[in-house]
Amino acid sequence: MLLVEFVCWDSEFGIQDEVELSIQGERYTFDDLDELYKTADRLPEVSRHDVYAHHTESDEWESVPYRDSLWTDDGRTTGVVSSNDDFYNVIQYGDILETVGDAVEQHGDLNIGVKGGVSLSPTAHRMSANIDFTGDTTVYANQDDPINLGLKVRSGHSGFHGLKYDVGAERQVCSNGMMAFVSELGFDQTHGDPFQPGLAYHAVDAVIESPAEIEHRLSQAQNRELMNQDEALLVLLDQGIGNFLEQPVPDLLNALHEEVDDPESPTLWETYNAATRALTHYTGDVPDYDLDHGFEQAAKLLETGYNEIPDPEQLGRQTVERRAQQRIESTESDEYWEGEDEKIRELLEKHGVEA
Repeated sequence: MLLVEFVCWDSEFGIQDEVELSIQGERYTFDDLDELYKTADRLPEVSRHDVYAHHTESDEWESVPYRDSLWTDDGRTTGVVSSNDDFYNVIQYGDILETVGDAVEQHGDLNIGVKGGVSLSPTAHRMSANIDFTGDTTVYANQDDPINLGLKVRSGHSGFHGLKYDVGAERQVCSNGMMAFVSELGFDQTHGDPFQPGLAYHAVDAVIESPAEIEHRLSQAQNRELMNQDEALLVLLDQGIGNFLEQPVPDLLNALHEEVDDPESPTLWETYNAATRALTHYTGDVPDYDLDHGFEQAAKLLETGYNEIPDPEQLGRQTVERRAQQRIESTESDEYWEGEDEKIRELLEKHGVEA
């Protein structure tokens, strides 16, 4: 049997069979544009290097011409990608952040500032940035619920992550994070193209110019109701929010208790807030770049993917039917909580579905 071991080669650090990193990821924060630009300068830059294949039986090495390894300037291997620029272009994290800052500066006629942070995985192959806008971009879900708009930016060097900009936000009353809840305010590119600075300008413009649209979306979500809190809990579990929690059902119930006014008619907005509360405050040390998927899943309560809000009756019914089918087909599927099966039967009846 032919055994081939692939390793990365860097001219400065040499062949690395195993690389042990003491770095547990990095986080940078900034409170204004000057600090944002300084943060952009501090982010690691990545360059291409050779990849070699090791034949373990003959102890021979040979270059792999169709692959490149990516190395940070501080000596971390962060990805193995196509060597063809038509398939993979390096997009530097610092360039992304700096361009967002330049795009914000284009709105100098408005009272807009920035604050936020950037998180990197230990090998720097994933980046997540929260850029909150301050000043004239505050919107209101209602009179007592101000929300600071901003931008959520994600990228990576692994060959699997492109570059994506989404609307982001933070509720002032509870610091719950929000992201990707209006699809038409999102922009993305793959590594198949060189870095496109214009997308950052489009993303910043879209968020700054869309408070009325965003407030309309949030108003709609406050007028659409699920059947009851049991259904809201099943929806949150179905969206995978519990995967980020040590105690999924107790934590989500606690979040629903904090956010829902009437357990007999939780709105999509309240259910979404329960999801973001759990992800923001109940997840411990889970890094931002891992939580991004949870916030994206939570956004499905406000966004179908076609720039419209979901139908709560359809969302609830489909969730309950999936869970009922799971309980019927899987002998290894335990109840999420004692008495769940009875609640599922009641919900199916409310939806007019034969239990």
